[in-house]
Amino acid sequence: MKTNETVRYASSPKDVENYNTKRIREEFLINNLMEIDVINLTYSHFDRFVTGSAVPKNNSLKLETISALKAQNFLDRRELGIINIGGSGTVTVDGTEYKLDNKEALYVGQGNKSVVFTSASSSEPAKFYLNSTPANKAFPIK
Repeated sequence: MKTNETVRYASSPKDVENYNTKRIREEFLINNLMEIDVINLTYSHFDRFVTGSAVPKNNSLKLETISALKAQNFLDRRELGIINIGGSGTVTVDGTEYKLDNKEALYVGQGNKSVVFTSASSSEPAKFYLNSTPANKAFPIK
């Protein structure tokens, strides 16, 4: 399995005024989403927000922590929103499976240890779009 991590730093509005199109794209565009059999995560210092994707075509993909989180598990101090924009798939959270069809979403609260993404079919893989923010309280999976 492969997880790619990118870190973005906050930009001053005064600095952004002077950016050209190329620089704006470098600072704000996330262009590596939805790669097959890869989890891509971008950590932004704007509110410590993580945006990412998981597209499990040939293999299941496990969400692993990234260095910017300084945590043993990805959800130790975070919550996660998942939207499937591809074919049917399953998100397994700490051993419990949640089937997500196209345009369905799942909320996973703080403190869960294991999140695994799987597609129902390799010919039409699930495409999970991910957003994660810091959390101070655990809420149930919905």
